Amino acid sequence: MSLQVTILKVLASHDSGRAPLTSLNRDIAILSASGAEWSARIRRLAARVAAIDVFGCGYVQRDAEGWQITAAGREFLDALEAVTQDNQPPVPIQRRPVVPEASTRPEGALIVIGHRFKSRIGRHRDAAPRNPRAIQDEKAI
Repeated sequence: MSLQVTILKVLASHDSGRAPLTSLNRDIAILSASGAEWSARIRRLAARVAAIDVFGCGYVQRDAEGWQITAAGREFLDALEAVTQDNQPPVPIQRRPVVPEASTRPEGALIVIGHRFKSRIGRHRDAAPRNPRAIQDEKAI
């Protein structure tokens, strides 16, 4: 089904609405390999139609020169691509961040990053400030 929608899209993209079969096949191959966006778009469009036969419905005519989209085919494609809620791009919902009120906000502790403190291991807390001579005397004991 999505192949038939792709055929309609490719034929409608040509100025005259006509394309030789080789050109049509090349365009379809390029679009099929172009990425997930194209595939998703065609799948969305194809999902809007239960069943479609582009030749049986008279949307496309074939002859010796190639395939051509008809006026009915263009009308069908326009109706299929009409802007509706399900084929519009999603609109991002902007939510405001939840900020607690100032009265309920707990006081934060100070966090110091990247500061080196001197090690306090081995210091005598009950001793008075020392002079270099007192330190030498302790080492001798």
